[in-house]
Amino acid sequence: MGSLESIQLAITELKSSSVKLDAEVKNVKNEFHQLEINVSSLGNVFDSVKDVVDTNKKEVEKIKKSVEQCSINQRATEAFASDLQKMKDASALMEESVIDLKARSMRDNLVFTGIPEERDEDTEALIQNLIQRKYKPDYQISFERVHRLGKPNDFSERPRNIVAKFSYFKDREYIRLNAARKLHGTRIWVNEQFPPEIENNRKKLYPVMRQAKKDRKRVKLVRDTLYIDGIKYNAPTESARPTPSYADQTARPAPHYSENAGRRENKRPRHGSTPDRHR
Repeated sequence: MGSLESIQLAITELKSSSVKLDAEVKNVKNEFHQLEINVSSLGNVFDSVKDVVDTNKKEVEKIKKSVEQCSINQRATEAFASDLQKMKDASALMEESVIDLKARSMRDNLVFTGIPEERDEDTEALIQNLIQRKYKPDYQISFERVHRLGKPNDFSERPRNIVAKFSYFKDREYIRLNAARKLHGTRIWVNEQFPPEIENNRKKLYPVMRQAKKDRKRVKLVRDTLYIDGIKYNAPTESARPTPSYADQTARPAPHYSENAGRRENKRPRHGSTPDRHR
């Protein structure tokens, strides 16, 4: 009896162990299955990460290409800007050359203002008569051509200016330099002729020149360059002062004045650029 009970007890324990083992095996299977699920999920995550990485690589490549294209565009823009600046410089140089040529073509010219105008007049004869009466040269001064400027205007009381191109520069200078004395009191003015670009620059220098003369400085205006006591005058930049003057540079207070300050104001329109009125 004792042996049978022992066998039954052993069998019972064996069954219990078998049940536990089955349970553990089942748990292991469940854990293994869960591990498979996790591994599969992890694989999906890796796949997703790989997709993201691949997408990012493509985006990075696109960005690199965009940056390279931007660099190319920037270099092209810089090259274009450089070419444009060269064209501007060349255009400015060409414009200066044209102005210089125009000024040279007017080198032998003088503009006479205030000579009464008549119908069917001979302008060269008018100038010749004026010179003979006022200058009294011992020879006849010759001209290349003499004509009125602009179209006739029957409604204007002011005579048109006369431009005279002298055959010889020395004759032209003789008439110009002696105009103040020879034509005094005639209300006739003699001026040099310059292109509009140079004339406009000269007009800006007139107040400076008048102030320098008032300060007893030696002044000389050559085309559109002003020399004061032998030193070239450089006008202040536009941002420095709205109305530049010689006094601004010499630190001396000076009022603003017109070209004809201190004299009776000229009521006739001027054509030309001689700063002092010849009359």
